[in-house]
Amino acid sequence: MILLRMYSITATSRLTMLFLLFIQFASCQIPDENIIIENNSFKYGIGSTGKNLYFTDKINGIDYLDMEEHSFSASVMKEGKEIQVTKATLDNGLLHYEFGDPSITADLRLTIAEDHIVFTVIAMKSEVENFTFINVPLTIEGLPSDQFAACVLSMNLRTHVFQLPALQTHLKATSYQRFGIEKSEVTMLGVPQKEILPAIRNVMSNAEDLPLSSKGGAWAKLSKENYGSYLMNFGTLTKETVPEWVQMCKDLGFNQIYNHGGQKFFKFGGFELDSIKWPGGWDNFKQINKQLHDEGISSIFHTYAFFIDKQSRYVTPVPREDLGYFNQFTLEEPINTKGTEITIKESTADITMTTGFAVRNSRTIRIGKELIEFSGVTKTPPYKFTGCKRGMHGTTTSSYMPGEKAYHLRELFGLFLPGPDTPLFTEIAKRTAEIVDQVDFDGIYFDAIDGSDLVAGQENSWYYGGKFVLEVAKHLKRPVRMWMSTMTHHWWHYRSSWQAWDRPTRGYKRFIDIHLASMKDRRNKHSLWRGNTAQINKLAASKNGGLLLPLELGWWAHQSWNPPQVEPTFPDDIEYLGAKMIGNNAGLSMIGGFDQKTLEEIPAFQRLNSIIRQYENLRQSDYFDESIRKQLRETGKEFTLFQDEDENWNFRPATYHKHKVAGLSHQSANWTVLNEYGTQHVKLRIEPLMSVKAFDDPSNVTLTDFTMPMDFTQEAANGVSGGLATSSEKTTSGLPSVSFHATSNGDSPQDASWKKMEKKFDPILNLEKNQGLGVWVKGDGNGQLLNLRLESPYNISHGAWGDHFIKIDFLGWKYFELIEIESSEFSKYIWPLPSYSNPGSYVYNTYRNVVSFNKIDKLQIWYNNLPIGIKVNVMIGPIKAIPLVSTTIRNPSITIGGEQIVFPVSMESGMYLEYKSAKDCKLYGPKGEFLRDVVPIGSVLLKSGKNKVSFNCDGPKEVNPRVQVTCISEGKPLVKY
Repeated sequence: MILLRMYSITATSRLTMLFLLFIQFASCQIPDENIIIENNSFKYGIGSTGKNLYFTDKINGIDYLDMEEHSFSASVMKEGKEIQVTKATLDNGLLHYEFGDPSITADLRLTIAEDHIVFTVIAMKSEVENFTFINVPLTIEGLPSDQFAACVLSMNLRTHVFQLPALQTHLKATSYQRFGIEKSEVTMLGVPQKEILPAIRNVMSNAEDLPLSSKGGAWAKLSKENYGSYLMNFGTLTKETVPEWVQMCKDLGFNQIYNHGGQKFFKFGGFELDSIKWPGGWDNFKQINKQLHDEGISSIFHTYAFFIDKQSRYVTPVPREDLGYFNQFTLEEPINTKGTEITIKESTADITMTTGFAVRNSRTIRIGKELIEFSGVTKTPPYKFTGCKRGMHGTTTSSYMPGEKAYHLRELFGLFLPGPDTPLFTEIAKRTAEIVDQVDFDGIYFDAIDGSDLVAGQENSWYYGGKFVLEVAKHLKRPVRMWMSTMTHHWWHYRSSWQAWDRPTRGYKRFIDIHLASMKDRRNKHSLWRGNTAQINKLAASKNGGLLLPLELGWWAHQSWNPPQVEPTFPDDIEYLGAKMIGNNAGLSMIGGFDQKTLEEIPAFQRLNSIIRQYENLRQSDYFDESIRKQLRETGKEFTLFQDEDENWNFRPATYHKHKVAGLSHQSANWTVLNEYGTQHVKLRIEPLMSVKAFDDPSNVTLTDFTMPMDFTQEAANGVSGGLATSSEKTTSGLPSVSFHATSNGDSPQDASWKKMEKKFDPILNLEKNQGLGVWVKGDGNGQLLNLRLESPYNISHGAWGDHFIKIDFLGWKYFELIEIESSEFSKYIWPLPSYSNPGSYVYNTYRNVVSFNKIDKLQIWYNNLPIGIKVNVMIGPIKAIPLVSTTIRNPSITIGGEQIVFPVSMESGMYLEYKSAKDCKLYGPKGEFLRDVVPIGSVLLKSGKNKVSFNCDGPKEVNPRVQVTCISEGKPLVKY
């Protein structure tokens, strides 16, 4: 046995690290000896063949190595093939690996300290593509509830550690030939969890190759600033408007402003500031920051990382030669200054004409000092760029001779970017730091850095994204707080809180749950989190996640009535948000809805903002203890804030039973509400929704009548089979139908057992005036989910999913009018990632992005939640897109347990009535404007337990009046425990 051990030695810097080598039973030269590497905290065992043996917490004696992985400690990639280690020896602190072929060997130096071990690659004696020199899968969850914490930290840019600090579940580090394998280095930690952040601070304080930041990472939770909340400024903050912005912050209880560049503010990349609004340039803005600082408000520089505005000095009038490009081409024929076709030698077969904000592509080429925009390419020889516009972005047209180079520029978010390892890349990073120092900004938000894959490919995105942030940090005169639009390992040391998402437009409460669960899951990638109900419920309620950073909710923006895709934000949505802010001590960021003009236009936002202010003030003052905060974190649990007679603040649990009535004669007009609390007077919200015209209206558009089932392509989850089949059965109105059948053998979980049928429209359909759907469905009662989805091209709608759910819990034919886009129910199931090039918007596709109804290119018919081993078979009639119509209802009434309450009022679609008591019943307009008080007739009680509820009203005869009714019940005040 070969043993490398560190006894109890105080280690405060790398210079004082000591290691002692003990050899027991035999010489370290004997090849079949197992290796033990240990310090005071943990013990790591490697077999003589390089197989992992154990990873043990020495304090409690638990081995956390995941034995099911049958893992090896190291591997190399050579000529595209992964080769596992075959031999491992340890001699005088040098760990030696062999990989079957005697020509492939590697040596690592081990340096052992009391709470960590450093692994440094000192030799790789072969040409390999990469070397994975740490690979230890663990069984710990990587959550604050774990007793033990393990982590490997990359100690330089060339070393790729796959998981983020601080709580990892798989210790893995790889170095690459492209960036240099030798000198790659990691520090391995294994300590009681309460000691992990101090241990990381100790390591990073002495890191030689990484700039130190005391504002993020292991230091982040020590700063009260990192728990703050902020407003977004998109270019209206000037010396004249500072008082207005200060007041807006005070109105919400916020203490930070993020200054988001772009448009008419400052240009990304070159950072040219609008000289009219800010005469004197950035020195003028420094005076603004001084005013904000005097008011106790921080100011953050919000930029698009290394991306470059097309009107910046790096593009016009002379474009930089080191702008990034996809490919270079060689001119085949000469071009004069007026030429609109460019003939080249190389193939253009791989060039696509699809562009858009989130599409990684451009139609711009650079030849010399000129930028040229093309509108077409030929796919066969002679290869040409056609329809060329010359001298784009203020560049100068010129003539060119054969042999000159044309560069197809890289573009994303409508912006160019520098090439990798170019002076321009470093120059933008350095200039970013200079502005932060010059203007006295308190932090930097690197937005768009999730586009790092565009610099040199997805496989190198971790390196170039890290390189940019580290370059900025290196040039700063003082550390500042930092944020990024996504996360890689190196950035964690600079990140101050975690993690803003773009604002939802529907399903707000469930979106908040998913946002919180995602933040606490080590696997998170920005908006790409596919957790199901059990995962959401567990993680969202956790005190924090594996990153151990302060949490942040937002970017938030209130919404007003805008059917069928945008849901209005109500006070209970904001109370849900506020409770989760307090429960998680999470800051909030807002991108709009707080300026005076907007508040005057949409009165509802004033009421919502006052709720945010109260919650934020209580959070910032640390008013509630952990026993209350823990209850507030419970996933899906709702609360309402109140002040008792002694003016003490507390919460009552509340339940908002939301129910949609699809028509007065529809079975949904009668339903059951479960009151978990004591008997009480019911509180209500009544919202008339949009309706649709009749199914046979001549203005309808038939999307499919299934006469050509072969028009549909199909995909399925593992173990799911099925499809569409013609049928002789007719709907109740005599229309043809199709059989949609499927079977799951159980290879996929039931909530992820899906089948998809897709029909593409060419040409694209304009359904701007037909945003509802009508369809007859014959159910088989097997409980599966049927989903009708509309989509627009990704480059137009960013991947939005227009889902309409029908639960097949019925038998026989039923007619469905489908209007509102699905939201909260979506995450009860797991759906496949989209097939387009950027699948990173899985959550946004349902909760944020909106379908462009004027450009619908596909209809999808889905099953999900298929029962295992049962063949389901549903008959579907023609699917029609139907115009929406606004309706008016009069005298809406609610009956509970035989008692009725009537509201003598006329309500149009978009209005809503809030009934809290006989003396507090108000009618509001679509923007939340107060219309009048309403005096109800009658009174109803919501008894403890199940209550039968029914809705009625005087409504139109020509369409089904559709209404959403929310029954509200409340429990007793929370108590500390």
